[in-house]
Amino acid sequence: VFHHIFKGPSSVLVKDGGAVTTRSGNAKLHNMLKVEAEHVAYTFVQCHFSISSRDKWQSTDGAYNYNNTYYRIIRAIQEPFDETWADSLLQWWNMYVLSFGLILRALLTFTKVCIW
Repeated sequence: VFHHIFKGPSSVLVKDGGAVTTRSGNAKLHNMLKVEAEHVAYTFVQCHFSISSRDKWQSTDGAYNYNNTYYRIIRAIQEPFDETWADSLLQWWNMYVLSFGLILRALLTFTKVCIW
């Protein structure tokens, strides 16, 4: 979901290391160099909404409040009880998400070279 939102849907659907670009993703358009608490919270809210029964965006889904959830996630990361947890969480997101495309392309290229 993060890749779809911030890097664009085509970044997830690329096969065999090829590039399919229809336009720049949000990360590039907004000069996003690292994953922040707000990005994690936004991604969570979008994931939750996508599996809900709603077909139209609303800030609440029954008793569930998306706005409260968004801000609670941000606060949990920016004002954590455990600094190590928050640091490792953002470190993982930055390593996995922002590097994932590069790592995947490198692995696919390496696999092609080894197989062919």
